[in-house]
Amino acid sequence: MYRLRRQNGGFTLIEALIVIMYIAIIACIVLPNLTGAGRRARETALRATLNEMRKAAQSYQAETGLFPFDLTDLAATEAPDVGLTPSGAVAAVDPADWKGPYLMAGGGGLPKDPTNGGHEWGYQVETGGQYDLGWVYSLSACNSLDGQPYSMY
Repeated sequence: MYRLRRQNGGFTLIEALIVIMYIAIIACIVLPNLTGAGRRARETALRATLNEMRKAAQSYQAETGLFPFDLTDLAATEAPDVGLTPSGAVAAVDPADWKGPYLMAGGGGLPKDPTNGGHEWGYQVETGGQYDLGWVYSLSACNSLDGQPYSMY
């Protein structure tokens, strides 16, 4: 009896479909994990930036006894004229107490908000508001992956 031999060394249609099926299964497992990676990285960068700016404001307050009047005072190269007392009143900054700049960002200004790319930040300058006096927060209107507004970080 004669046996039929396959002359071509190619794949059969079934073999090709099985390989495509395996690739599709692996893609279904991996892709959902990758799609949120960029957003998680921006959220982590936002938390780090906020932490850095809050520490800078705390250092400013510890050395001068006043909170910065404006966030740009943290990156200033000379002592600002005024700051805020713990009660929220405006008071003169003693240049001898000022040891700034307290925040070093590229270009000498404030760092960029990783969630919206802007240099705008919220800063609590009055007592009795939603945040404590001197609190720095994001002005982004978006929510994090867990549903929390970035402004509440």
